[in-house]
Amino acid sequence: MKVLLATGRPPWPPWRGDQLRARQLVEALATEHEVTWLAPAADGEPSPPSRVRRETYRLRGAAAAALLASPGVLRGWPLQTLPFRQPDLGRRLRALAPEHDVVVLQLARLLPHLPDVGSTPLVVDLIDCLSLNAATRAAVDRVPLRPLLRLEARRLAAAEARLIAASRATLVVCERDRQALARLAPELADHIHVAPIAVGEIAGASAPIAAGESAGAMTPPRTSDEPTVVLTGNLGYFPNRDALRFFLAEVWPPLRRTVPGLRLLVAGDRPSRGAARRVAAAGGTLVARPPDLRSLLASATVAVAPLRCGSGVPLKVLDAWAAGVPVVASPFAAAGVAAQPEGDLLVADSPREWAAQIQRVLADGALRSRLVDAGRARLAELSPRRVYPELRRLVTGF
Repeated sequence: MKVLLATGRPPWPPWRGDQLRARQLVEALATEHEVTWLAPAADGEPSPPSRVRRETYRLRGAAAAALLASPGVLRGWPLQTLPFRQPDLGRRLRALAPEHDVVVLQLARLLPHLPDVGSTPLVVDLIDCLSLNAATRAAVDRVPLRPLLRLEARRLAAAEARLIAASRATLVVCERDRQALARLAPELADHIHVAPIAVGEIAGASAPIAAGESAGAMTPPRTSDEPTVVLTGNLGYFPNRDALRFFLAEVWPPLRRTVPGLRLLVAGDRPSRGAARRVAAAGGTLVARPPDLRSLLASATVAVAPLRCGSGVPLKVLDAWAAGVPVVASPFAAAGVAAQPEGDLLVADSPREWAAQIQRVLADGALRSRLVDAGRARLAELSPRRVYPELRRLVTGF
């Protein structure tokens, strides 16, 4: 079968979740099918796997693309789609789609290019439920932005419903997001499937774990006497910025007073100057673009995922599990990995609960070991050997 995958971002460097997902789709499909990967060109990108035909399109600047697509706002397009309305992508899709047996469009942001697929069967890889992302952000972001975010959530919901209706199958990475999409199009709920991110590499890292490395071979938990709390993630992404602000303002001050000598380590891409100042004021250490995230994580006693909004899988939880570090997570983050509270990780909501759960982990070595073992067991379920066959079936099995 010939599969055409169209993505809105260059494939390299793979530091975003959608870029990681695109690479995994290509790897999964190319073992049995002929794949064409249509994406903007990127400097320094490695050669694609065998059986993969790499095609590129010219990428207009975001401002020019948004201006070109601005009439779409009057037709109800979400604002997030505007930079992805790329004329050359449309031309390339119209030329290439008829040569293929199925087209995969990645993300709801490619809604403007739905007509360019023509009559070729379509699979939509939404990855995340972006309407859920915008709606949950509206609950915690600055008050003046909340009406705009609620409008964007409604428009994203309409876009996602339209894409689901046009597709043979729609993919997302977690059950929470599948349920949110099923509420948008209940009559098409059986078209929506969970296809998780495979963990053959550390999900958000600058330095990936080698594909195929088993969970059992990953870094063992630390045994240092210096207790350390670590928070990781793309710090330019609003849900992570909000999580850091919440943790530094509400959780860290009383926790630090209760546990003398406790260290805070924050690591990730794109930290703002404001984030750097807040971490420094809290007495913590900020590592921007860590070259070896696995080693950094393994130096910690407990990893935290205090997300209050967003969508998709919180990669920081997978990263911590891969590095052998126990996790305390918000209910929202735990739902993103379908975690069993008190089994796979500990869950905390209020600042008091956060302090209590972190102190439990710091004080109880047996609990830490049990949580590490549970995290490794969960990662084993996400190995490429298990995830890739299901990806192939969902994309080509119609």
